[in-house]
Amino acid sequence: MTVVANLCLGVIGIFPFFLLTLFLSNLGLTGGEPAADGALLRWALVVTPLTVGFCALWYAVNRGLRHLPAPAHTRRHWGLAVLLTSAPALSLPVGALVRGSF
Repeated sequence: MTVVANLCLGVIGIFPFFLLTLFLSNLGLTGGEPAADGALLRWALVVTPLTVGFCALWYAVNRGLRHLPAPAHTRRHWGLAVLLTSAPALSLPVGALVRGSF
């Protein structure tokens, strides 16, 4: 159950992750020029609630899953949850690198 739930959350989490990377590029943290107008405030007003909402959903789902009767992985649950949730987002650049798109 943990694997399926966190992989589904990872697919949903691609959207906030993508918006967060766009926000960081507009700040100039990824090597580009920072945005000069009031676009940063608009980005922050969109990205912050979306990211906080996704993190709250992720925490609530995993807190509920942690108490399911599966004692074999209870101690490793949070690490497994982070790894499985980040797998879909991390597979995109790895897939592009394998195909030679970079």
